Amino acid sequence: MSFIPGYKHDIFVSYAHVDDLPLGTEIGWVTNLVGCLKTRLAQMLGRSDAYSLWMDNEELRKHKKTTPQIIEALRETATIIIVLSPGYLASDWCKREKENFLEFVKERGGSRVFIIEREKVDNHPGEFNDLGVFRFWGVRKDGKTRILGSPTPAGDQEFYDRIDDLAAELKEELYSLKKGASVTSPEPVSQTEQPTVFLAQTTDDLEIERNKVKRYLNQAGVSVLPATWYPQEPGAFRDAVQRDLSKCAVFVQLLSGVAGRKPPDLPQGYTKLQLEIAQAAGIPVLQWRRPTLELADIDDEDHRALLESNTVRAEKVEDFKREIVKRVFEKPEPLPDEHLNAFVFVDMETPDRPLAEAVCKVLDEYGVDYSLPTQNDDPAEYRHDLEHNLSLCDGLIVVYGTSTKSWVRRQLLECRKIMAMRKTPLNAFALYEGPPEKKEPLDLKIHNMKILNCRKGVNEVEFKSFINGLRKAAG
Repeated sequence: MSFIPGYKHDIFVSYAHVDDLPLGTEIGWVTNLVGCLKTRLAQMLGRSDAYSLWMDNEELRKHKKTTPQIIEALRETATIIIVLSPGYLASDWCKREKENFLEFVKERGGSRVFIIEREKVDNHPGEFNDLGVFRFWGVRKDGKTRILGSPTPAGDQEFYDRIDDLAAELKEELYSLKKGASVTSPEPVSQTEQPTVFLAQTTDDLEIERNKVKRYLNQAGVSVLPATWYPQEPGAFRDAVQRDLSKCAVFVQLLSGVAGRKPPDLPQGYTKLQLEIAQAAGIPVLQWRRPTLELADIDDEDHRALLESNTVRAEKVEDFKREIVKRVFEKPEPLPDEHLNAFVFVDMETPDRPLAEAVCKVLDEYGVDYSLPTQNDDPAEYRHDLEHNLSLCDGLIVVYGTSTKSWVRRQLLECRKIMAMRKTPLNAFALYEGPPEKKEPLDLKIHNMKILNCRKGVNEVEFKSFINGLRKAAG
């Protein structure tokens, strides 16, 4: 019985026959892997007959052409697992299976390909470039690679950990596809009912640590995004990160001495980009690095500065995992001056609206009323709204994020001019400097204007002096 309506099978396993030849054992590596996966997935779904997995046999593979049985199985299967290896890449049979399935995906849409890398493969087929990989190989102490679970998985905890990761991803995908089929059968607890964290994609050398963190969070009842690997085109990557971050309470990132890929059209690289998006959205940031990492040995200055950030914790990964759960579940201490009776105008240019909304979120936690500029294209209406807000507010914050230096200068001077007509001076006036960190100096000084340095993300400590100024208005 299939789990997903409309399909005869839920999972199709594509592999090279050479990878399943027994090596001093009764059964081969692929058969072992699939057997373990079937058991673990059945446990996660609650029943051994909850889904259908299709794997061909040696008899079918005796044919020189792809058999009608395999073509039909591919057409009637929702997802495919590809066991990638040198043997797979050399197999015309595997190539035909892959091409047939991808063609079916184009026809119907929505299906997903899972890649298992049995051993290290340097050059993936182009179709796989944007797909996440479950690596079933590791590195020995002598620097050479080994295949996990070979010749037998008995006692190989890393092998079983990867099985767990793969089964969990398959379970989520099956439920997602089932939901898309508009079936009203019971589903597991929705992610929206659980706290969710964003676990940033890492460099390859931290994949094992990232998987450990993900498993720990899942076991603690915390949902983890992203659920799938992101496309590597910078624009699509940014959109995917922003979409998932909007559902998350905390941004978590594991860092090593490796900065990661920095393509020509993304000079800051994928590691820094994910952080910048989280900072701009005002999401709390938790980062980790090994305590033994020698920062002085890192040549990339930008990456070294990132590792030295005050949001990076240099500790054992076990301690870091506990800290994530603590942050997610622990109710924060009440902020001082709650229900402060004051009104603040948060001024910004349209591109910096996400930053301004993050500022408003902090003000709201203090019980401060706020207003944002009107999004009116009429210059006269915009001017009227600006003057009205500045005449009524107790405090003013001008946001300087991605806006140009010239816009910020003009806006500060304009606000200064309008405020000069007030009967009473402002109780608090500040320039909020948000991400990105590098900014052109404004070459402008206005007395009584505080600088809130939040270039690495919202920092509530920086708000304290501003809030203190508002106390006068509360009185």
